Amino acid sequence: MPANLPPQYIELEREYRAEKDPALKLELLQRMLAEIPKHKGTDHLVGELKQKISRLKKEQKQKKSGATRHDAPDHVPKEGIAQYALVGPPNSGKSTLLAAMTNATPEIADFAFTTRKPLPGMTDYEGVQLQMVDLPPVCSQFCENWVTNIVRVADIALVVLSLGADDVLDSYEDTVKRLEQSKIILNNDPPAMDQPVNLMNKRTILVANQADQPGADDRLNIMREVMELRFPVAKVSAKTGENLDQLKKTMFSILGKIRVYTKTPGREADFSDPVVLSYGATVADAAQVIHKDFAFKLQFAKIWGQHTFDGQRVKGDFEVHDGDVLEFHI
Repeated sequence: MPANLPPQYIELEREYRAEKDPALKLELLQRMLAEIPKHKGTDHLVGELKQKISRLKKEQKQKKSGATRHDAPDHVPKEGIAQYALVGPPNSGKSTLLAAMTNATPEIADFAFTTRKPLPGMTDYEGVQLQMVDLPPVCSQFCENWVTNIVRVADIALVVLSLGADDVLDSYEDTVKRLEQSKIILNNDPPAMDQPVNLMNKRTILVANQADQPGADDRLNIMREVMELRFPVAKVSAKTGENLDQLKKTMFSILGKIRVYTKTPGREADFSDPVVLSYGATVADAAQVIHKDFAFKLQFAKIWGQHTFDGQRVKGDFEVHDGDVLEFHI
């Protein structure tokens, strides 16, 4: 049975092969394990990933034994289904955005370089937990290497720019050049065949912040005309809350994921805790996420969704779509 590995897995594997830091390699392996489809065609590969993860964990534990452990600033433990690094020039409103969208309480001030260390926060999109990480500015004026290390490991880069600044175009170019110095390319396309292995394409959303400022629309129009953008643009105001819900929707959609909900016979569906799967996932994949015995013992499932009639009986190889409701029968 073919593995049918998704593009997200292919890109993570590419990053893993190029990475030298054992801690970052471990995190990439864990993300690869989360992305890989679970079926007979990938059983061997899943086993190899688990062995590599176990070996790296053992090596790190041996290195840390006998010494006091201090969390490195370039490592933010991942929570939720994806991690988003807030990247941008000084005074673009990254900390204000984090405070508006998550449970975090960053220090916010009018002067530059207020943020000195990574600060994570969780935001909820229709029952799905997404992790946002505020970072010190990324610019040529000053940027520590650990900052770009976090960007490298994150699932998505949220490039935050200020529509209230006349130099927004220069600030964007400055941020892009600094990331390129660390071999990070803001590009949602898969890497080209001849792309050097040490160059990483980082999936990106451009967050055009401070949309409430005078001249914001004019600056955004200029940005669209001048920049060769290869990623979605979200016009928001962290101060007023404008379009923050739409930003969450964009953050989820860029992942290539779907949400499937479950119900027990005779009861209503549970929409508070969706099962998150990759595009192309099947009923069996959903059952596997809930419990491995479900997939093994599954006889059939009933499904409710836009692509079926209500309560249709389907087998484990039936493809599911975003918003489907499943009732498993074992």
